[in-house]
Amino acid sequence: MNPDMAAMETLGRAAAVLIACCGAATDVTSRKIYNKLTFPSMAASLLLYAALSGPEGFFYSAAGLLTGLTFGILWLAGMLKAGDIKLYMAIGAAAGRRFVLACGLYSILIGGAAACAVMLSRKTGRAAIRSVMLYFSRLLYTRRFEMYQPASEDGYFSFGCCIAGGAFAAVCSGGRLLF
Repeated sequence: MNPDMAAMETLGRAAAVLIACCGAATDVTSRKIYNKLTFPSMAASLLLYAALSGPEGFFYSAAGLLTGLTFGILWLAGMLKAGDIKLYMAIGAAAGRRFVLACGLYSILIGGAAACAVMLSRKTGRAAIRSVMLYFSRLLYTRRFEMYQPASEDGYFSFGCCIAGGAFAAVCSGGRLLF
């Protein structure tokens, strides 16, 4: 990796954390991650990498963007919203594929811990676990995929905050998948 790419990678990680924090802020206040944050972030990242590091930089950023898109599987399963996926794509475009994978892993772990905390604080844990188990058993027996529909919306928490936490954890881990 040339020195320009190493400097761009450091700058890209800082930009990814900033993008994630902006997405978390709008997710908390309006339950949305806006396209006017994600799409310009993706375009700016692709253009900056291309302008400063040439084709190598462009492909580095594009690979991160496409890796962020792979989290779309969680959207198809009904587990995340489209804004969360676009936020992953913007983070990937800014910081690269290894970073967005680490961010995704850490944000899913943070999200799981947050979901457990929400269930415990609202005393809805048994009903939620029963609902998820029923969903998976129905999926297994019918062998037909259906999007998961939670019983109620009162268990909502901002996954954008989990993504921001995952971005911080990825920075702390140096972009590695494990600490």
